[in-house]
Amino acid sequence: MRRLFPLPAPPVPSGDFPHTADTPQDGNSAAVASALAAEPGAIAGTATGTDAGALSGAPDSGTTGPVDSGTADAADSATADAADSATADAADSATAGAAESRTAAPADFRTAGGAESAPAGAADFADRRWSLDELADAYAYPRLDEGAGWLRANMVSSLDGAAHHEGRSQPLSGDADMRIFGVLRGLADAVVVGAETVRKEGYRPARAREAFAARRAAAGQAPAPVIAVVTASLDLDFAQPLFTEPLVPTVVVTGAGADEDRVRTARKAGAEVVFAGEGAAVDPSRVVGALAGRGLTRLLTEGGPRLLGQFAGSGALDELCLSLAPLVVAGDASRIMNAPVTTVPETFELASVLEEAGFLFTRYRRSWTKGGIIRSA
Repeated sequence: MRRLFPLPAPPVPSGDFPHTADTPQDGNSAAVASALAAEPGAIAGTATGTDAGALSGAPDSGTTGPVDSGTADAADSATADAADSATADAADSATAGAAESRTAAPADFRTAGGAESAPAGAADFADRRWSLDELADAYAYPRLDEGAGWLRANMVSSLDGAAHHEGRSQPLSGDADMRIFGVLRGLADAVVVGAETVRKEGYRPARAREAFAARRAAAGQAPAPVIAVVTASLDLDFAQPLFTEPLVPTVVVTGAGADEDRVRTARKAGAEVVFAGEGAAVDPSRVVGALAGRGLTRLLTEGGPRLLGQFAGSGALDELCLSLAPLVVAGDASRIMNAPVTTVPETFELASVLEEAGFLFTRYRRSWTKGGIIRSA
């Protein structure tokens, strides 16, 4: 895997610019110069629902979110882009070892610990294997003001914009894409998903991973992320392992006007019920705040497309990690977001791009300032 963006500034030859002759190169530029001399090919070039049922009670048209694997030994879920347990095993084992990175953070992007991310070295642009710690550092959540939350999405798309093939996103995924899925979950306080995606893909509780144990403990996180199900109807099977076998209680996000009997049933099953909205429907603009109010600030949404579309349309989405698969599927598959158009299109800025086996792993951040943190590099 190699990084394509952002590229550091190239070293300036002092012979062409005499005024720089006595100015030492910064370490990053020197490293890039060294890499170019040693490996001419090291730098290849520049990066050239709501689930209607979740928010309004209508069924979701499709799912692109991942599912947890069918067994406790499988990965937390198949992948943000995959559903079957066999594939999940590969994602989990790869992530638990030395994972390859999907991206590295811009140099001025503050991590959750408050430290600035280190500038990219020349090695980041060579095709190499990244350690799990490097990958986790690259995807660290930003430092937030007290009580603020950050909503990150992870989705996959074909070259022609399809979010799934024959109803499932797994055919669009790949090994590196599945590995990054495990890391994103390993960093999150909660995985936010629409109810129809839970029903269709058989979500199970996230499990603790030894590879992230020390990092999560240092950040004050639970051993595994919470699964937060967004649903207006609470039409869920509370006898499923998601509610009967979680390491940490599953959260159900619904409206304050939701059916009281269903709310009681959810609580009796051990779920924590969180209200986001005054009526029966869920207000997507209030989900992040409702979860952050319970200490769940590092949020990862895995869809489905309607849920993600509602988050984006309401201005709640802060970051999009989008995998672009080198595939064309045609057909009538949905996009990664299915929801009414926004009044004013949201602007996101490219933060980073990695490439492996023809897949592009991109990361975009909202380009405005909110809650005391800089959203634009």
